[in-house]
Amino acid sequence: MPWKCPACGGTTELGYNVCRKCGAARPGSDPDEINIQIEMPMTTTSTFETHTIEAYRGPVFGETIYGANVLRDISAVFTDVVGGRAGDYEKVLIRGRNAALAEMSERAKQLGANAVIGIRFDYSTVGRSMLMICSSGTAVIANPRIPDASH
Repeated sequence: MPWKCPACGGTTELGYNVCRKCGAARPGSDPDEINIQIEMPMTTTSTFETHTIEAYRGPVFGETIYGANVLRDISAVFTDVVGGRAGDYEKVLIRGRNAALAEMSERAKQLGANAVIGIRFDYSTVGRSMLMICSSGTAVIANPRIPDASH
């Protein structure tokens, strides 16, 4: 299902984070935003302890690709020489993972699901300086379990 650009009103397929008509960023896809709000239960396990899975809607995926800029590369080389953590790259991983989860959540909603189970991530490079983060899971309809009043 395509998304509608708030800037120009054009439509673009969900896999794209930039409007194909005017180039505006898709709402919620800001690469500098670390904390993307996802209002759907999501888990790496195949079940929820607190919910009952009523129906399976199918596999869902989220993909994102980020470019590594020159300053980040220089910082990483320096960190590699002196030791320590590469904070700039860690931020890119966090942003990318959150964007992939948000994408997957949106696709699950399109299937009529309200949760995603069995989430997995795959990280790889594209070309010389692009990081690709893919997530996959199963879209489900999950309802909260009602506590047994007899106990």
